[in-house]
Amino acid sequence: MKSVKNIVCVNTGTKYSKDYVNILYNMVSRNISGDFSFYVITDQKDLYTRPIKPIVIENAEQSWWDKFHLFAPNTLPRDEYLYLDLDVVIVDNIDKLFNRAGFSIIRDFIRPDQGLLGNKEYNSSVMYFKPKECIGIWEWFKNNEEHWRSYQDQIHFFGDQNVISEYLNHYEYYCNPFPDEWIWSYKKGVERGKTAGDRSRMFGDTIPPEGKICVFHGKPNPTEVDTDWVKENYR
Repeated sequence: MKSVKNIVCVNTGTKYSKDYVNILYNMVSRNISGDFSFYVITDQKDLYTRPIKPIVIENAEQSWWDKFHLFAPNTLPRDEYLYLDLDVVIVDNIDKLFNRAGFSIIRDFIRPDQGLLGNKEYNSSVMYFKPKECIGIWEWFKNNEEHWRSYQDQIHFFGDQNVISEYLNHYEYYCNPFPDEWIWSYKKGVERGKTAGDRSRMFGDTIPPEGKICVFHGKPNPTEVDTDWVKENYR
């Protein structure tokens, strides 16, 4: 039986149009080997047509909190998934991001070793996980929801990734971060934990030798830059 790779993204509300989902699908299709299925968790089923497969959630908050539905019981039908944010740019083959042990995630670009809550911090723009093994993340969020939401107005608190980071720090679930050199930040580059003196400079505006995915966290978005390789790949 052929192995089918599964990709999932989340798009609720109106911040991102369906074009972001379609472009993400196109980038995946150009940078993957073999068969794949592409899912979107959404509150607007009629926006999407095959081969994109919508998974509709009710009572969507239309914010980062909706990403926790990735880990909710019975949301995702397959055993393993690669999750991608809508504002990443894929530049090279992503096959190596699949079939990994444990929970794979990005080490945070800014505070990888000591995040806002004092422990290791991860960036949730790209994750590889097995939903049935991650129900604990959903429960960790729901059982402490009032606590987590109390942080949401704090500076540098990015919501879902902080909760996920704290779960991975507190529980002995095997965290297997992606190699830094595969996934880089358009603003910060490949090197983690480096505070740039010139905030107007984009340290990741060239593709690193082993780069596969560029993350656009915050501003600018991929559609807002005039970099040739971004325009070539983000379509």
